[in-house]
Amino acid sequence: MKFLVSSLLACCLFVPSRLSAAEIKGKITDPSGAPIAGAQVSLVNRLGVELQTVTSADGSFAVTVDDRCAGLVGQTSTSARDVHVPPGQRPASRLAADPEVCPTITVTAPGFRTNHLNIGANLTIQLEIAPQVDSVRVVGSTLDVPAAEQGSSVSIIPREQVRERNEPIASDLLRYIPGLTLAQSGATGGVTSLFIRGGNANFGLMQIDGVPVLGFGAGPILDYAHIPAAAIDHIEVIRGAQSAVYGPYANSGVIDFITRQPESGLHLEMLAEGGTYQERRFAITAAGTAAGFGVSASASRLDTDGPVANNDYRNEDLLLHITRRFGRQRLAFGGYFDSNEAGEPGPWGSDPKGTFTGIDTISREKNNFGEGYGRYEIDLSERFREELSGSFFQSQNGFQSPFGFSFNKDQREQGEARTTAAIGPHDVAAFGVWAAHEEVNNTFITDANFSTFPIGRNDIAVYGENRYEFRGRFFLNAGLRAEWIRTPEIPGDGFSRPVFPASNIARVNPKVAASWLITPTTRAHGSFGLGLRPPSGFELAFTNNPSLKPERTRSIDAGIEQKLLHDRLLLDATYFYNRYYDLIVTLGGSLATLSHYQTDNLANSRAQGAEFSASVRPSRWLFLRGSYTLLETRILSLDGSANLAPSPFTVGQQLTRRPRRSGEMVATFTRGRVAADITGYFRGQALFEEPAFGASNGLFWDSGFANVGVNLNYRLVKGVTAYGHLRNALNQHYEEVFGFPSPRLNFVAGLKWVLE
Repeated sequence: MKFLVSSLLACCLFVPSRLSAAEIKGKITDPSGAPIAGAQVSLVNRLGVELQTVTSADGSFAVTVDDRCAGLVGQTSTSARDVHVPPGQRPASRLAADPEVCPTITVTAPGFRTNHLNIGANLTIQLEIAPQVDSVRVVGSTLDVPAAEQGSSVSIIPREQVRERNEPIASDLLRYIPGLTLAQSGATGGVTSLFIRGGNANFGLMQIDGVPVLGFGAGPILDYAHIPAAAIDHIEVIRGAQSAVYGPYANSGVIDFITRQPESGLHLEMLAEGGTYQERRFAITAAGTAAGFGVSASASRLDTDGPVANNDYRNEDLLLHITRRFGRQRLAFGGYFDSNEAGEPGPWGSDPKGTFTGIDTISREKNNFGEGYGRYEIDLSERFREELSGSFFQSQNGFQSPFGFSFNKDQREQGEARTTAAIGPHDVAAFGVWAAHEEVNNTFITDANFSTFPIGRNDIAVYGENRYEFRGRFFLNAGLRAEWIRTPEIPGDGFSRPVFPASNIARVNPKVAASWLITPTTRAHGSFGLGLRPPSGFELAFTNNPSLKPERTRSIDAGIEQKLLHDRLLLDATYFYNRYYDLIVTLGGSLATLSHYQTDNLANSRAQGAEFSASVRPSRWLFLRGSYTLLETRILSLDGSANLAPSPFTVGQQLTRRPRRSGEMVATFTRGRVAADITGYFRGQALFEEPAFGASNGLFWDSGFANVGVNLNYRLVKGVTAYGHLRNALNQHYEEVFGFPSPRLNFVAGLKWVLE
């Protein structure tokens, strides 16, 4: 880590910069000529993205290119309609004496077809209506690969949805992504788990701006309840095992929350709202560019009392990004901090065993977490890019219960050096080295003297990925990552855990993803990958097994995407299969014959199914999206047995908290001063643990449910919008997590003010 930081500073100080630049200005419109606000404009060269910005309320944007491309910028005004690009292809950049070094422009906007064109002065870019949401720099690859060209299952929640849906917590938007099941324990602030395509809740990797926010303690230390939407620009989601790209913990997918970024023009946004359960939310965001520096900052606070005693919740967060571009060099620093506190009233709903004794008025949880990063990029030539990055994450959690106070502290530092090379006109590769250190300190992790001590782990990896493009119709990504995980000696606890000597784990994880544009309206896609999750700090602390291995995942998916009705209708069907190996299980009773350890890597399970989605955009003012997921999960026999599973489960049983059927629907209406949404999602019945004492006290079926919401934005005057959001509009009584009633009919109303 010290080496990477030193290298970054050295590059900043000693690599020469070319500061002269030429400015590109333009405007993005729809077919009627109306401006498109919030469109993403990217400068893209052979090595990936150079620069990104978004359009203002009038559809305008401004970006700069260095002096090598000044001749192109000085040419006559250009219209996107003058640069016809067949679907799936990009424009040739051979327009001037030195065009190989000049980027092209890619424009994306939700509900519009992606447009690629050459740079020029005073661009007028007209986007065609299409039922798609695309982006250029998305998860799923170490290279910048547009979502529309990826073979993996990628979904994007764009900034327009984040802004207009008026959700206080960003994770609530994940309910409308196929293959994802969100499980929230009651009201806002309740523990929120995410299951991706049937994988365990700790099999999905959560990131903020590309920085993993997870803990070595008990798996992902952050649940999904504490990421305020006010700080988020957009969300990127990829489904399937991704350890070849992201390393440990990416067993079933990755969720990356991208926060507010600097913009080319001044942008100031404020929000104030109130509603049911004394909900109060305030937020302010500012972004802009001054003296060559891009700056964005955000702050917000959310308070709510909840429907019962000790169900209150408070969340405060701060965000800061600073960027600077020096010719071929790009530098970025940023940080995010969140403080939240929630009452824990316990399960006060379904009580199948008659164990409810009243609302828990004592238990409370408080979390403080933060992350920071620094990134440096330089295009050494038109064919080589070097990147250096470093980041840290720290989480401190305290829990007060009737049995006393306990704490958990997780921290993680990581650094990475990457080289991207353009091997040929249609072949790009990336390779690099990655290192991380993670550590946990917890009330219950003690030595033989009952003193707490930290458990640490070091991880070093090397990786490579190659992307090949054939005639703009076939795209292939293939990558490999080798991981070396070392855990230092762990002292004994004086009881069941002996002294564990230092241990080493070596694993290699591949990934292959392909996308084939069979015809201009038909695309096939598929991917294969492996994932791994090393044992958590708790799993190492509470066992007598010094040789616990990582839990593993093998994942495959394949699908077909079809455009109809002159590209106004988009259909997709994807089959997926996930096999989970070496799952850590507690042994005893009839299972004691399988291992002489308390815990071992003996459990297996699988999840398979299909995701169906449809999007239709008949006109600029109407956008309809829907999806349906069919999921089959099974517990398989433990290794070394014919028909044994951990008690109280049985072989062939469905995995808990994962419904067999689920679906989502969003209808968006935008016309004049009005922007409105009708949303809905449903879940079929699912198997749950007894809410008070867990699976050891029995398993029970929780009936399915449906939730409908109505959201309305009305622009009062320029820059000022009033909104109202009606949640659970049908006033349904249901429990997303068995025993924890979800809020009945409730609403919020507020004002948003935007200055550009």
